[in-house]
Amino acid sequence: MPRPPFFPMMIDIAGQKVLVVGGGHIASRRAVTLMKCGAEIHAVSPAFCEEFPEVSERITRCFVPDDVTGDFALVIAATNDRHTNSLVHITAKTKHIPVNVADCPGECDFFFPSLIASGSAAVSVCSAGTSSRLTRRLSDRLRKVWASWVSEDNEN
Repeated sequence: MPRPPFFPMMIDIAGQKVLVVGGGHIASRRAVTLMKCGAEIHAVSPAFCEEFPEVSERITRCFVPDDVTGDFALVIAATNDRHTNSLVHITAKTKHIPVNVADCPGECDFFFPSLIASGSAAVSVCSAGTSSRLTRRLSDRLRKVWASWVSEDNEN
């Protein structure tokens, strides 16, 4: 029997500190999405890709468990190293901080959705980590109509 869908809970992370471990393209996209939601991003990576956004704090070195402190609302593990991502997961779990691990759905406390937003109106698409292609296709379709739907509702 296939698993049921996840409950889509939206939370307010405006002004909250979020740790992003990784400096590549996936970490960059996740940092951008979190910043759109008002999060204060602290990033740790030995290197950062060219498009990685300007964040509150950028630490250029390898992750160490002491990077995860109790004042983070969320932790994102998005490196290209399985061992590092697993260590981030274990460290965040030990400190009771929700963690998302880009390369291992089984280590995620939450899944990173594709976010479609206009002002405060938002919708997200998630496949529970089973198909990023499906998530991307659905999100692309929604983006094409989202702005017109939001503006139609604002007229009434």
